[in-house]
Amino acid sequence: MKSLTCKLIGFQIVGMAAINLWGGGEGTIPMYPTRINSNEPPTLAQIQDAVNDGGFGCESILGAVVRVDALYEHGAKTYGEAQLINNAHAGSWTVRLGEVLSYGHPESDVSVWDLPESELKHLQLL
Repeated sequence: MKSLTCKLIGFQIVGMAAINLWGGGEGTIPMYPTRINSNEPPTLAQIQDAVNDGGFGCESILGAVVRVDALYEHGAKTYGEAQLINNAHAGSWTVRLGEVLSYGHPESDVSVWDLPESELKHLQLL
């Protein structure tokens, strides 16, 4: 049996952001992936800084469901567990999960439904 050892080369943060639209309204949008070139997993601050509106442009970002994937040489990847990130830049959170994040987005790598079942029950989405 052959084996191949792949070297860890970094991490990629992907997800779906909940946004406040200019002129009113809320929605969800896939984030641009953010790559962290480090052998250490990203900190919470780095993950929060990576939350973005995919270049769409919005009044504010309410929060996001993100996943941190480990990247290896030769294109190998391991997928992390989805997690809910609140907007630390806005000071306080007013995310209405049942109205915003529960809808998902067909182009996103990550959906609110990827959250652990215990989290979905806590958020009253199940």
